[in-house]
Amino acid sequence: MPFDSKFEFIIQFEKILGDMKKKNPETYQRNLYFLSSEPMETILPVLQKFFPSDKPLIDTLTRKDIDLMLMRILRSEVVTLQGEGERLVAKGKAIVSQFGFLPPVAFFFLFNGAELFEAMVDRIYQDLKRRGKPMPLSEIWKRFSAPLTASYELKSLFTKDLLFKIRQRLKNNLEKDRRFVIDARSPKKLDVGLAEWGDLASLAR
Repeated sequence: MPFDSKFEFIIQFEKILGDMKKKNPETYQRNLYFLSSEPMETILPVLQKFFPSDKPLIDTLTRKDIDLMLMRILRSEVVTLQGEGERLVAKGKAIVSQFGFLPPVAFFFLFNGAELFEAMVDRIYQDLKRRGKPMPLSEIWKRFSAPLTASYELKSLFTKDLLFKIRQRLKNNLEKDRRFVIDARSPKKLDVGLAEWGDLASLAR
């Protein structure tokens, strides 16, 4: 049965992905990666194949529509993650209270977040490998940081100054990783490419 609006289609698609997560977690993960990494030119024909009666509606979907759906799914994932994080924080606070020391492991996870930056760098490498040409750092960061400013409450928590510091740390990680090359077209326009490509200037941007 065709859907009347993009919103109805997206809600139903979320439900399908939710059922898939329970029945086949690996396929669910692959589909999320596909939706988050492939261009719309690749995504739309695949969706039309699975939803043939909604071809005209699917043609109207934009990158923003897909990203909003992914962020809705992300929020449900974060609820579980937040619960785990709260337990870790509580344990860390208890150790500080009992022993008078800041536990290194809790400190590492609560305040360092190195694993998150490693994951971001690996994801950027995979995306660039698939894309085959450099991407502006601003575009990469805009996508990664989108969920951090998705609501007024988050914007008040993730201030421009804090976001700049996180972005700078990501840039520092990319500069230290020998797989990447950063080409400065200007101080405010940085392109990120792969070292294996050679001179970025010779590649189409």
